[in-house]
Formats: sequence, structure tokens, C-alpha cells
Amino acid sequence: MPKPLPEQLGPLTLVQQLGVGKNCQIWEAVDKSGGKCVVKAVVPEMAADASMRQLFEHELKVASSLDHPTIIRIHRFSEEGGLPHLVMELFPHSNLKKQIQAGTNLLLPKLQRIVTELALALDHVHARGWVHRDVKPENVLAGDDGQVKLIDFAIASRSSGLLGKLLGGKTPPQGSPSYMSPEQIRGQALDARSDIYSFGCVLFELLAGRPPYTSSETNELLNKHVSATVPAADKFNANITSSASKYIRQLLAKKPGDRPKSMQEVLGQLRSIRLVERTVVA
Repeated sequence: MPKPLPEQLGPLTLVQQLGVGKNCQIWEAVDKSGGKCVVKAVVPEMAADASMRQLFEHELKVASSLDHPTIIRIHRFSEEGGLPHLVMELFPHSNLKKQIQAGTNLLLPKLQRIVTELALALDHVHARGWVHRDVKPENVLAGDDGQVKLIDFAIASRSSGLLGKLLGGKTPPQGSPSYMSPEQIRGQALDARSDIYSFGCVLFELLAGRPPYTSSETNELLNKHVSATVPAADKFNANITSSASKYIRQLLAKKPGDRPKSMQEVLGQLRSIRLVERTVVA
């Protein structure tokens, strides 16, 4: 059984657990003045692992270079009692994965704002020279009105410029198998178009209620991203417009050059098409 986190981390008192991962726990916390925040802490079993501390320091570095209302703010990196942790703003709403599981019809009234704000968040990330590399519903918090906060920059990397593409350096693939671009799976140099592919996967799931590709076997799932025919979202939900389904197929193009080149381009297109036939479904 995993060791529990201490109730107190310096000036912060842990109040309730919001989430848990393989190596981290997410908690709502309050400081001595009563102010609320979120703590992302390494599980005690991993506290001495230097790589975890490096991940947290990297996430803080990325977040500190960003400044946008659709992106979660990380205030600081701290270590109390040998336990590394990040302290960030509290946005008290569930992630898109949980909301999709509750039913995509419930998302319809706020769908356009969710999609637009996620696109704005990624546009800002790319403008600052980063590729998020882990765009997925779990990493998008959404309020009742559709306000969005993009989270988790632990594996974000610098966008590969022309030199990186010419050198063709490969890196070990990292990310979430249901949302990784073909070039990310191959460990190739990445730019904004990789996140655009992942954005397309999220948009597909928001509309269809499931990711574009599914499999119980990770290798099979990854192979589908690389070589399977791109599915039509409107086959899974008759409320999706044909124009939206067609555009998602472009976002999910196998070759980066066949996708939109920037989130600015995506935003322009999203404003010109209707995603669903009806925003209220009985």
C-alpha cells in the first residue's frame, strides 16, 4: 500500500485529494491565511528520485514562460520534509475526460467555448516556443461555463526549428497512446503540428464520445495512429456536422504537412464551421 502524504507541507495544509498518478498525487490545500491552492507532490516512495525533481523543475520552467488565462499558473517549486512538490492555482472543476464520460450531450452548450479556449491555450504555448506533447482530455480542466485551463507541462519540449528538422534527431517517444501524433510515436522532431494532431483527437472525443482509435494493446493502438484510415467522427454521432467531421480528418492527417500549420489557422477555421447540428439534445 502506498505511503500517505503528510497532512502538512510547510505552510500548506492538504485538504482533499483531487487526483493520483503513478508517481504523483494532486491535492487541494490551504495556506495559513486561508488561501486555496493545488499541490502536485511526488509520492513518498519516489521522493528521492532525482528524475522526478527534474520533471517538476522543468514543468515550473515551462509554466513560468507562459501567461494566458487558459493556462494553469504554477506559483513555485518547493521541498518540505524531503518531498518535492509544485504549488499552483486552484481551478475547482473536473477534467474533460470525466465530463465526456458523464455524457457528451451535457457538453453541447459549452462545446464551442471549450474548443476555442483550448485552441487559444495551445496557440500561446506554441508562440512561446513549446510543444505540449501531452494534449488529452485529462489535461484540460473545464468550468460549467466552458472556461478552460490547460495543465501538465511535465513533458513539454522546445519546438524543433529548421535546424532540428534538418538534423533529424530522434527522441524516445513520450505521451499518451490515444492522442500521440505519428511523428511523436516515431520519436521524430516535433513542432506545433504534433499538438494540432492531439487537439484533433480531443475534438473527435468531445464530439464522438470516444478517441479516434481504440485498442486494448498499446502497440496496436500506436500502429493505428501511424497507418490506419482516419475515422469519420459523424459515424459515431449523427449530431456532428459533415463539415466538422471533414475538418477533424484534416487535423488527424498522418503527415504533418497535410495538417493546418498553426493553431491560429485552426482557430480561424473553427470560427467558420458549425461543430454540431443541435446544441441541445433531448
